[in-house]
Amino acid sequence: MALNRSAYLGGAAEEELSPNQAAKRQAIVAAAVDVLIQDGVHGCTVRAIASSAGVSKGSVHYYFGDVDDIIDLAMLQATMAWIAWIRSVSSLPDADPSTGADVDPVKVFWRAMLVCLEPFAHDDRSIMPLWLEYWAIRRRAQRVEPLRLLHVLLTSYVEELLVAAGASDAPNRASAITSYLFGASMQQSVIGKTPLAIERDLAALSGLEPPVGLRSQA
Repeated sequence: MALNRSAYLGGAAEEELSPNQAAKRQAIVAAAVDVLIQDGVHGCTVRAIASSAGVSKGSVHYYFGDVDDIIDLAMLQATMAWIAWIRSVSSLPDADPSTGADVDPVKVFWRAMLVCLEPFAHDDRSIMPLWLEYWAIRRRAQRVEPLRLLHVLLTSYVEELLVAAGASDAPNRASAITSYLFGASMQQSVIGKTPLAIERDLAALSGLEPPVGLRSQA
């Protein structure tokens, strides 16, 4: 999927940078991802990013128009990495030795859904509460283009899983499931929604019954 990052990113354009400068720019984004996961959106300041990246604040401002530009790109990269991680771990059990892929796409869908609610990275923090925090802040600031990109990215992945599993009306189901996953993540952190309740909700939304014994594999 081609994502239009230039629509909201300022600072030095990537095509104008030397290889060394491009590497430093990417290191700043990677540092911002770490800060976001550790301290959230409000803690992701230029000072915190510069400290994590081991560069000066002036270097951060050279490569990016402002801290919001860095946060938007960092959230995009964090979401892409999270989806790649889910894609890899959800296909591990029962793999077909000839392809490395799971032979049952329904199992792949269910593993992916269950792992979505597992911790994303260090410090036992799920990306979904961070995503919701980011969403609220960007909506309040009417900075919606980055939100559209992330929503399309995640919903497209869920739709891909549903299509492979043979679910009907995959686009609408994918949109509903994406919304549900964020809500379920928040409920888990507040009221402890049970795994069985989550499975029932996802079965209703997807039209796919969870395979017997799947939870012990996820």
